[in-house]
Amino acid sequence: MNKKLSSDEIQNVLNRLEDYISDLQKRWDQENVEKKSWWKLNTKYLISSTLFLINSLDEIIVFVEGLIPDGQQKKETTLKIVSKLFDYIITAAFPVWLKPFSCVIKKIVIDVIIDSLINYIVSKYNNGSWNKEVQKNEEQK
Repeated sequence: MNKKLSSDEIQNVLNRLEDYISDLQKRWDQENVEKKSWWKLNTKYLISSTLFLINSLDEIIVFVEGLIPDGQQKKETTLKIVSKLFDYIITAAFPVWLKPFSCVIKKIVIDVIIDSLINYIVSKYNNGSWNKEVQKNEEQK
């Protein structure tokens, strides 16, 4: 049975999500050393930003898991956070000639790639198969 959040709980969740997104953006700003270019696609920037998004995804899933009781809302919230990070990190760095395609690129990345990646990560969590080796070692003791 899914628990419904009260209006105060919802406001608390929204505040925590905004703080969390700000924290992720600050971490990106601190870790990022690559410069944006207005006319060419910086592949080093693109690679480092993609790695940051993917590496943050697991952390985002765990964070949202602790905040929101309903499964579908968890996924939607996770996608929304990644979408905001995508806008902040990647779309902002697109060269001027690529900006008109940013909505299409974002849609493909978020709705196809990240959505599938979330399903994969959550299924691994639910199956308890992240730490099979650790579990195997503990069972042998």
